[in-house]
Amino acid sequence: MGRIVGLFAGFSLVWSSAFVVGKGAIADLDPIVLLAIRFLVGAACLLPFVLRGRWHFLQRPVMRFGAIAGVLNNALYLGLSFLALQTVPAPVLIVIISCAPLLTSVVAVLTGQETLNAQRLTGFVICIVGVAGVAVWQPGTGITMARAGTTGMDMLTGYAMAFGGTVAFAFGTVYLRARSVAASPVDVNFWQSLVGGLVLVPLALFRAPELVQWQAALHLQTLMAILYLAVVITLGAMFMWLYLIKRFGASKAAAAHLINPLSGLILSAVILGSDIGVVQIGGAVLIGLGLYIAVFRGSSRTLPVPGKVAGPCKVSS
Repeated sequence: MGRIVGLFAGFSLVWSSAFVVGKGAIADLDPIVLLAIRFLVGAACLLPFVLRGRWHFLQRPVMRFGAIAGVLNNALYLGLSFLALQTVPAPVLIVIISCAPLLTSVVAVLTGQETLNAQRLTGFVICIVGVAGVAVWQPGTGITMARAGTTGMDMLTGYAMAFGGTVAFAFGTVYLRARSVAASPVDVNFWQSLVGGLVLVPLALFRAPELVQWQAALHLQTLMAILYLAVVITLGAMFMWLYLIKRFGASKAAAAHLINPLSGLILSAVILGSDIGVVQIGGAVLIGLGLYIAVFRGSSRTLPVPGKVAGPCKVSS
């Protein structure tokens, strides 16, 4: 039992660390530039693995599926999330993003793929209370988590981008699940990283048109952050996710995300020195409980999608 808990906690810590590391990196480098470089480096790291599959990754359905995932999950979801990191504290952003399974469930209900019942509704309410506890409460003051030098409008914009990125991920998950293909997750993740990087390059050039603005990527601390995001997160977290799915099954493996809010708080306190209050810890626990009740507890009823074949390819972002 202890080993299982360790595996799930390890994956959650690695996943959450991406935003904590990103928070430090964007102090020197534009977040869109950071992501564009990260995705392209990640795709280069994945290339040897996809070439072992005898060019199966060049099949049109795989390329199309991965490209759509790259736009929705990488360019929009992570692009908006890392832009939000400029004004939103890392632990709060992790909490918001951790509610992606909840929003995915809501979108699935609204689109008719899943049904709503009292259990799901209860979980939704518990999650909302938990998010309010983490995102609104400031340790020691009981007020919003604004930082010195950050205006209220900047904070609202940051929260809007964080929520928008999470919604994009939720819609992307439902869309891709309904149009899934029988493909290797490694192949899909390659195209997802490559397309996500290529889509963000023009925006990165617009936001940072001068070469000197890109040179910060060569600073040792920023370079280490890029390599960490590209190698440890793009490759390491993905292979950890595949191992959890193989070992425990997709539904049980997904429960690892229940730990993300608490992992984000711990990492932010250890690495960034963020203050954590009892209310925030309680909120993180409530989010995990709400997600368990609404998304993971029992078997959810999923309505069939006409004309689609079962056996979706599920990848980790």
